[in-house]
Order: sequence, then structure tokens, then C-alpha cells
Amino acid sequence: MAMVSEAKMNGAPGAPAEVLPALAEHPAGLPPGEYSLVGWDMDTTGRRLIDEICQIAAYTPKQTYSQYIMPYGDLNPGARRRHNVRVVTVGRYRMLKDTITHKILKTKSEISALTDFLDWLEKEKGDGSVILIYHEPRRLSPTMLLEALTRYKLLDRFKTIVAGFTDSYALAADKCKSTVKSVSLRMLARVLLDADSLSVDSALDRATAAYRIVEHLAQGEQQEVGAGGEGTSKDMVETARQWARPVHTELEALANLKKLLERQNTFRPVFAPLLRLANPERKRVTQLRRLLADGGFLYDTLKEAWQEQQVAGLEKQLSSLTVSANESDIKELIEIFDCHFDPAKEPKAPRPRATNKVRSSSSAGEAEGSSSESQKTSVHNSPNKTNNEAPAELSQPSEGEN
Repeated sequence: MAMVSEAKMNGAPGAPAEVLPALAEHPAGLPPGEYSLVGWDMDTTGRRLIDEICQIAAYTPKQTYSQYIMPYGDLNPGARRRHNVRVVTVGRYRMLKDTITHKILKTKSEISALTDFLDWLEKEKGDGSVILIYHEPRRLSPTMLLEALTRYKLLDRFKTIVAGFTDSYALAADKCKSTVKSVSLRMLARVLLDADSLSVDSALDRATAAYRIVEHLAQGEQQEVGAGGEGTSKDMVETARQWARPVHTELEALANLKKLLERQNTFRPVFAPLLRLANPERKRVTQLRRLLADGGFLYDTLKEAWQEQQVAGLEKQLSSLTVSANESDIKELIEIFDCHFDPAKEPKAPRPRATNKVRSSSSAGEAEGSSSESQKTSVHNSPNKTNNEAPAELSQPSEGEN
């Protein structure tokens, strides 16, 4: 599939290419019908499933929606750099501040903002349903939105309004594979939209760009530029419909993610101490832990195998990882678990891999969000208290995790 090689597993030589979630499978599409298209995006305090929304925005050629949300926790350092906002305390009150203009932003609670968002979408859907267009290689935003809607019991209403999600990243990767090397939002804006200085810091900017990219790609060989403010073209609706993932598909992805996180968290006794190491080692830990979770392994399974046959038992169990991991990954995992289970041996830390100098913008963004002094605050104060962590490609764990 096009653009799959854009990111490799930690840039390790000989490592299998990482298939980004947006490109892992062709979208199922939606049945023919009446659809309204809305560009959509949101900013969050981090890239874990437990992180909160701090801005939600939507775009149509006729009107826009944008609302900042006051989160319970602070934004992690990577999120602050990406979104140019941060939480400040003025007297006894916590506020959201724009770090560029230094202005205090008007915010609402998450439930109020989501309710207003659904009200806005309901007016836009007309006699049909809405397709939300966004641009993201890892399909995290729909998952986090559905999780938030579920938390506030707004999911049923959302499903009556929205039919599915169309990722312009996957669409562009297919349509532009022979013309561009990267399908990042900035690159596509420069190549397709002639917008050399497009800002993607704000959720509203990204929502607008995603909509316009689909509009442009839907034109095919036509020379005219989209429908603009005169309405959505039939070609654009048809393209978005064919590349859409139904809401129930994203809900299944959310359920599978939660199961993966449950398996991943069983390895806390092994990896929690290692997550306190420096950033390169911490990244390597999350990759190894994800390999185990993807393989369906549990901590107790490997512990039992070691107790029965020691290293030979671990080798037998982990041999099934050869499809998704290379020989060095498996060898490193065996060494880590053998040292963990054997009290006579010192705990073994993973060896960080050398990373490529050139990485995709999405990979760099993920790395930026790797740590936060405020994630503990978010976990304890947020209404969605959970120990679940996003898998390695979605985020990195916070420092000091245990």
C-alpha cells in the first residue's frame, strides 16, 4: 500500500515496515444516500486514550464551529508545542492560554462542548447523515471522540447524526502515491491547495485543510476548483462516501484497542521500572510491549512458560512473533523476561535503536508527546479514571509511570 514505508519500527535497519492504521485496510465505505460533508478535527492534552479534548472544531464552506475545552489535567509538553496552548492558574482559577497571542481563551466543559457540537452537526446534516472528514495517519481522533461521547452517554445521539469518518490521509496516499513522497497536511496543502504557509496548529485549520483536500482530490481531472461556498459537489460526496469508515467500524476498533491495552497492562511488573529510563530506552520499551500485546501474550503465560522450561519455554512461546518482529526483538524480549523472572540476575534494560534522521511529521509529533509532568494529574482528576494506556504507535507513556 502506498506510503506504508513512511515510518519504520523505530527506524531500525531490517525491521519490518510499520503499516499505519490509516493504510492498513481499505475503508468499507457507506451505502448510497444523502450525506453532508463536514471537515473535523480536535486537539487533545496528549495521545493516549485517557487524554482529554481541549479543542474541537468543524468546517463547511458556509460556516464553521470551534470551541476550546477546559481539561481536568494539563497538556503534555508535546501537545503544548503542537497546539500552542497551555493551562495556566490565575488566582484560584485554571484557564487555557494561547502561547502565541498570550490571550486567555474562552472555554467550556467537555460535556457542554460535545453537546453543542452535536447540536451544530444536527443542523448541518439536513435530511441525511454527516460524514466527518479528518486527516490523520493513526486514526486516533475518532477513537478518542467516541470514547468521550460514550463517557457522557452521547454516543446514541451521535450515531443518529454521523454515518462515518473519512480520512483524507488514506485517500491522498492512494490518489497521490505517484506524485508526492509525503501526504502530511502541510505537504498536501502546498502541492494541492497552493497554500505554502498553511498553519496546522489549530484544530479548525486542520479541519478546513482536510475538507479542501478531499474536495480537490474528488475533482479528478476536472479543472474547476470545487463547489466552494455554493454547496458540496456530487463528486466530493461520492468520494467521501466510498472512503468512509462507518461509525460501527470505529467502535469495533475502540473495543479492540481496549482489549489490547488490557493485555499490554499485564506486563506492568516487567516494564514499569524500565519506563523510568531515558527517552530512547522508554520508546524501545513501548515498542517491545506492543509486540507482545499484538501477539496476544499475557504476563502470566510467559511466567508459566519460564517456570516450566526457563529460557527454552520463553523461546517456544515467543517464536510465534517472527511474523511481526525480527530475531533481535525476540532475543531482547527473552533476555528481559529471563532477567525479570530469575532473582539471581539483574534486571535487563532494552537497547535503544538508532532512529532515522528523516522522519514523517506524524512520527515526530508522536515522539513529542512522549512525556508529561501533568499526566498523573490527568489520570487522578479526570472523570475517565483508568489505567489504560495507548499503544506505542499512538503515544508514549509518561515519565515515572508504574
